[in-house]
Amino acid sequence: MQVRESIARRPRSRVAYATQIPMRTGDLCQRGKHLCQGDWDINTALLLAEDAEALASTCHLLGNATTANRLEDLAESLWTLLDPPSIPDAEALIEIQRHLARLGGGESTSTGIAQPAEEARLFGYAAAETNGFPLLVRPPADYWKRFSTLAAARRSATAHAAPPEADAAPAAPRPVSTPEPVTIPSPAATTPPAANPPSAPPSAAVANGPIVAGGSDSGEVASEATHRRACHMADGSAMAAEVDLQLRAQGYELDLPASLEELKDLLSRSAPSLVVLDGIFQEAIEEVGALVRAARARVGQRVLLIALSEQKSDLAARLRAMRAGCDAFIVQPANAEEVLGRLRELNAAENADPFRIMIVEDDRSQALFAESILRKNGMQALAVNEASAVLDKLDEFRPDLILMDLNMPVCDGMELTALIREREAYLSTPIVFLSGEGDTDKHFEALSAGGDDFLTKPIAPRHLITAVTSRVRRARMLERKRKPAIREAAKGVHDSAQLARRLTEMLAMEDAATRDGGLMFIELVHAGSLRDSIGRSEFRQLMDRLTALVSERLGGNDMLARCGDSSFLLLNPDRSVGALREQAEQLRQAVATTAFGTPRAPRTLGVVIGICPFAVAAGDAKAMIDAAERAQLEAAAPDGTGVVVVEAGIDESAQSAVIEAIRVALDKSSFRVVFQPIVSLHGEEEEQFQALLRLPTVGDRVYAASELVPAAEAAGLIVEVDRWMLDSCLGTIASHLRDGRNLRLFVSQSARSVRDPGLVEWMRSALESHRVPASHISLEMRMTDAAEALPEHAAFALSMKELGVSLTLSGLEAGAQGTAMLLNLPVDYVKLAPRYTSDADEGLRNELRELVKLCHDSGRRVIAPRVEEARVAASLWASGIDLIQGNFVQQATRETNYDFQTSSG
Repeated sequence: MQVRESIARRPRSRVAYATQIPMRTGDLCQRGKHLCQGDWDINTALLLAEDAEALASTCHLLGNATTANRLEDLAESLWTLLDPPSIPDAEALIEIQRHLARLGGGESTSTGIAQPAEEARLFGYAAAETNGFPLLVRPPADYWKRFSTLAAARRSATAHAAPPEADAAPAAPRPVSTPEPVTIPSPAATTPPAANPPSAPPSAAVANGPIVAGGSDSGEVASEATHRRACHMADGSAMAAEVDLQLRAQGYELDLPASLEELKDLLSRSAPSLVVLDGIFQEAIEEVGALVRAARARVGQRVLLIALSEQKSDLAARLRAMRAGCDAFIVQPANAEEVLGRLRELNAAENADPFRIMIVEDDRSQALFAESILRKNGMQALAVNEASAVLDKLDEFRPDLILMDLNMPVCDGMELTALIREREAYLSTPIVFLSGEGDTDKHFEALSAGGDDFLTKPIAPRHLITAVTSRVRRARMLERKRKPAIREAAKGVHDSAQLARRLTEMLAMEDAATRDGGLMFIELVHAGSLRDSIGRSEFRQLMDRLTALVSERLGGNDMLARCGDSSFLLLNPDRSVGALREQAEQLRQAVATTAFGTPRAPRTLGVVIGICPFAVAAGDAKAMIDAAERAQLEAAAPDGTGVVVVEAGIDESAQSAVIEAIRVALDKSSFRVVFQPIVSLHGEEEEQFQALLRLPTVGDRVYAASELVPAAEAAGLIVEVDRWMLDSCLGTIASHLRDGRNLRLFVSQSARSVRDPGLVEWMRSALESHRVPASHISLEMRMTDAAEALPEHAAFALSMKELGVSLTLSGLEAGAQGTAMLLNLPVDYVKLAPRYTSDADEGLRNELRELVKLCHDSGRRVIAPRVEEARVAASLWASGIDLIQGNFVQQATRETNYDFQTSSG
């Protein structure tokens, strides 16, 4: 790297000054030509500009105006590329070379008195004058270009791609003489490029850099690096499927390679932001790690690699993962939340606010050097030159780390460290001593005083950055674990993984296909261009304010989660389609009429919303999220309405797949039954469970009853499915009776099975075959089916009562029809309609109490389904409900080991 020529030895006469001008201008010309013909280096350009200005000042004093003016022109052409930093295009390089050529013919005179040249600036110190720092260590050729291109991209986005809602004043035009930097356009920019743009010289290209000036590949790399994509080499397990679902809910676009070769090919061509490698593929960890490292270098951004272990790992397995470049190695994760939690920690460390570093150094030049290095690496740095001011600055700046000089006047570094450690808030703040002190005893004494490490001057910038970064990251991680962040749920916002689990639970219920409610996908309009124009930090603050606004307008049963940087998922369990649309319109209006930004620079926003009701994608959480997102994209189209509801329709190919799976399950008896406890609110300890049908298939896709029953009815297979279910449940009851346990199972029956004339005799035979008392099973009929064919249901009920079988009527509602059902059907239990277990108003609660009294007066016990929260259970108990069922009690499992004695106590 070029350095400023020394001015320590000054000529003793004006003539001597004048005779040195041609030599010094010639030296400047040689340095300038080398700069233009080789790799562009910002530090060389900076020194050249400052030396040209200093020499121009001398020429003015000597009366050599011609040379002075040419030197000033050269300096000005360089400063246009230095503030802000930008890569010169061909036109700018030609301009600099023109000034150098003119300078080569400059004249000199011998008039005037020589004045001392201006003091050397921070970047102008000679390498020999380090004062403990190697101030002019040459950084990598491309390290600063990322700051240049990011700044240029932000300027471009501000000028051309600002959202229409922003009320920003137009930027003042730049002077015509100022060359524009050669940068890759922002993906959000929509303005077409100018005709015949100047081509960049070879020196503007940066090998393996984050941005390459010119060429189409560079644009693809820049766009790819900002895309939230996750690549999961999955083993097909249930946990892998849950990880995929939660990643999708957090806004990742998923790649699921079918083989390791496909994964390697994908990583060699692209750079996802996240790679997850399941346990059975650990043998390929080195090769995958090498491809991930190459992808990181290709895009100049972080690519996370998480490896999962299928069994307890030993030291060798961990070492292999670490050497392969894994960011996290998770041993036998219990569930997807453990994986997603680790991912959140990694992202939090990467995307958190800039590191805040306080530099305590009495030598101003050394403090400025350290501050410059830290700032150029994206950190916030504060230099404090007087030890007496440090304590006052601590609470104001709240540093993540303190760089402490050892030898200072008034108060040395060890004494100051002891004073800082007396403050509880800074007991664990890393303090790193940075000094030229060579006495190792002093080093240990400093560490004993409360320091965390001792770095010796001179230190290379990259070593300083590495030391600071690693300690701050570790300190922040420890702080998060010691003081976990308050969950956003306290503000009405949940984690997206929680919402995905809740959605899966609701879709697994037996009535999911017929229930009200649905999922909204809410997206901020023009999010990409807005983020580019205002910056990520301000964009996060804006999204926090938008989140608060949305959460203030949630209903009592709504569940809201952030999904990606600019999206939300809103889950509602009980609104009709019309009510969901109305809620979406009100939400859009509230956002559009709210002033964001600041009072001096107000900003208006807009959102578009896609809605997927439960009936459209019941049983499949991923399909429901995908459908809501597609509706949102349709709402955001140029001719979109802002709110789009997915219409119910039959996917013939999907239904054919379900029907084929049912046929195979009937042939191989491969259905599965899960059980959800039905618990008494009045102290009884009867063991009672709702039996629910499931069908696992290849790839751990599990169909719920809400998908199976409609498909089986359409294919004419529902009677066979119902009988398989009854036979399985009778076998379970018989097994428990042999173990000395009395168990009652509630089993749903379709309308077609109720009308089947052979069912009664089949039931009689099955009870005798399994040797099960008929009262241990309760057949469940739906009120809607009974209302359409009351005589057939009444005849079926009477026949089953003759066998001693218990009966249940589900979906009961108050009114004439409900009263008629109770009068004509000899049922033992009634299961309420789900609307009675929602956040009811006073009118609905009064209706519920009257309905419960009617059931009790006729000798029926009342079951409340879908109970999800303790407050709902308490309200139902106050209304006289006998039994409750739902995820508040326990989720459905394959086991029947619920402790009814503890729950009744």
